Amino acid sequence: MKATLHVLRLEPHDDVLSIRDRLTFVRSTHVLLVWPEGGTAFPRRKLDLLLVQRQARRLGFHLALVTDAPDVLSYAEDLNISAFPSIDAARRTRWKTPRDKLFGERPPGYAARAALAERIAPPGWRDEAVHSRWFVLARWGVFLLLVGALGTAFWLVAPSATVTLTPATDQVAVTVAITADPALTDIDIENARMPGTVVSLEATSRVTIESSGREDAGATRARGRVRLTNLSDGPVIVPPGTVVSTGGTFPIRFETLSELILPAGQDAASEVDVLALAEHAGTDGNVPAGAIARVEGPLAGVVQVTNPNPTTGGAFLERKIVTAEDHSRLLVLGRQQVLQRARDLLLHQYSGEQFLVPGSITIIEERPGWTIYSAVVGEVADSVSLDLRARVQAVIVDERLARQVAYAGLRPRIRPGLEIAPGALTFTRGAIQQIEPDGRVTFLMEVRGTSTVAIDPNAVRERIAGTSVAEARRRLERELVLEPDHPPQIEVWPGFLGRLPALPMRIQVEIVRP
Repeated sequence: MKATLHVLRLEPHDDVLSIRDRLTFVRSTHVLLVWPEGGTAFPRRKLDLLLVQRQARRLGFHLALVTDAPDVLSYAEDLNISAFPSIDAARRTRWKTPRDKLFGERPPGYAARAALAERIAPPGWRDEAVHSRWFVLARWGVFLLLVGALGTAFWLVAPSATVTLTPATDQVAVTVAITADPALTDIDIENARMPGTVVSLEATSRVTIESSGREDAGATRARGRVRLTNLSDGPVIVPPGTVVSTGGTFPIRFETLSELILPAGQDAASEVDVLALAEHAGTDGNVPAGAIARVEGPLAGVVQVTNPNPTTGGAFLERKIVTAEDHSRLLVLGRQQVLQRARDLLLHQYSGEQFLVPGSITIIEERPGWTIYSAVVGEVADSVSLDLRARVQAVIVDERLARQVAYAGLRPRIRPGLEIAPGALTFTRGAIQQIEPDGRVTFLMEVRGTSTVAIDPNAVRERIAGTSVAEARRRLERELVLEPDHPPQIEVWPGFLGRLPALPMRIQVEIVRP
């Protein structure tokens, strides 16, 4: 049969009858009686413990004790019943086999030897023996007192313990709408208001854009080369200004730019540069290859013409001018750049705990002398620039004050018996809800944290000082609200004692937050 252990914890009011009744309900091979911290009325005498032991034997299981009471330990020693300082020690150690008699039997011949010693003893030996015995007992008494004093001192001073507790936690969060008002000088916790700071500075910008206006600036004439072929038997002189043209109802006409002499003989050909006439200035003069096929004037029928390549260079010319729309666009871009430069300057100047409220940067002053354009409306210019100076206003908020207001909004959310460490909080700025012309700004701030059950280390030390490790763990689990996955951790020195120090000051309590 496999050995099983049943731990029976005694109550202060238990006596021999109640304990024997409780044993009848046990279904194990081994029973361990555990004395409470304050002791019990049981046993009043050694016979009471013997009766309980006999009941255990009658029910068929072994009996052992967990106690530090001197009288109980003495009775257990006489009855050969195992007694241990803790439950863990009882699990590790082999149990004795108890006796079921109140007194041990005397050895054979004890009476005869006692009578013989009485007859042969010299006169007065009893007094001397008694005196010698008392002297020895006194010496042993002093020795035991010293040992007891040293043991007591060791028991009180030497032992130490470390108790690690993980209190239960709860997540809390709240979003607070905070108003930063430049008119305030101190925070208003009840109304979630705090002081704000309005700052002003001058910022400049320079922007340049391409002029958007256009006006006609004339046209260029197309140029090219034509090939002239002599169709006669004699040499032909082609004077400059000879007109050649394309075919069709509305021909494009060109003139030669230099004199050309074609040698005699058919198929004698040479090339000469041509320029579109002024009446065909612009893109009309750009004709494809082979389009020029006719010679005008006296050389018509004498000379044949063609253009091997297209003519190019004909275009309509425009000039850029400044418009009123250009000035308006420059003013918008200049103001944007002024605000951006002011923002960059303020971000560099107010860093760390102070922050610039986004959207609070506005231009509060512009002067005609601070707005200078590089060109007036209607002036011919490829581009136009604007040099702008303006006075800018912005709102600065001290984030430390905002955190205080947000933390005050979190306090009502913390349930009684819980505490929260300010260092474990996280603050997140939210959206800007409203910006007033006078500089008042309303914005959101979210605060999150972990609340933990409050534990008083001094009360813990007083409650578990001098108890066994098992009893201390049981009290902590019963009386404190701890994380289920993190039971109390108890380390004692020296470990063989199995108990916590009697002095609370020798117990170190560590509170661990998950």
